[in-house]
Amino acid sequence: MAASPGNCYICGATLGKVALKNHILKAHNDPAGEQECRLLKVEGAYDKNFWLLIDVPADKTLNAMDTFLRKIWLECCGHLSAFRGAGKSTKVGALPIGAVITHEYDFGSTTECLITVVAETRRPKQREVVRLLARNVPSGDVCAACGKDADVICCECMWDGGNPCYCDACAEGHEHDITLPLTNSPRCGECGYDGTLDVFAFDPEKVMKVPPD
Repeated sequence: MAASPGNCYICGATLGKVALKNHILKAHNDPAGEQECRLLKVEGAYDKNFWLLIDVPADKTLNAMDTFLRKIWLECCGHLSAFRGAGKSTKVGALPIGAVITHEYDFGSTTECLITVVAETRRPKQREVVRLLARNVPSGDVCAACGKDADVICCECMWDGGNPCYCDACAEGHEHDITLPLTNSPRCGECGYDGTLDVFAFDPEKVMKVPPD
């Protein structure tokens, strides 16, 4: 299965994952920028169609990454989390280029994310510590019953191998009554995750209209 395309949150370009990485390094890496950063790729460990490209100042710790991932992808019930391959107090700049570490959220219904250190970059000084550069386009799931756009995922059907997604109307008469909202996250359908903290939906009105290179 081909990787899902994504949006550049700086200029609005829509490209594949690898093409967006190259686009960001070429078009949005500022050699004169005040902040030395690391470009990081974050993916669902078991579904890499969920992915992010972010930059983080080299002098910040992975604790900032944990906070960001909880907000955009993970937080539901205040579960514990940890990194494998580094600790929360590890500075981002201490990770070598090409390093891959794992982030785990919730040690019951665990969601694992892979974090790859892609490159050294620079950026103008930012208010936010973790800057979202690109994100996969939502998958556009359809209802298993009627074929219309889906709204929820059945938390029981998701383990059966078929399409577990339903529109609100069809979910009303579905045999299972445990559903959660569809979210653009590898934690979709797990525990009580409903994506309410995720304020990072792509808005083309908030980016510059610059064509991809």
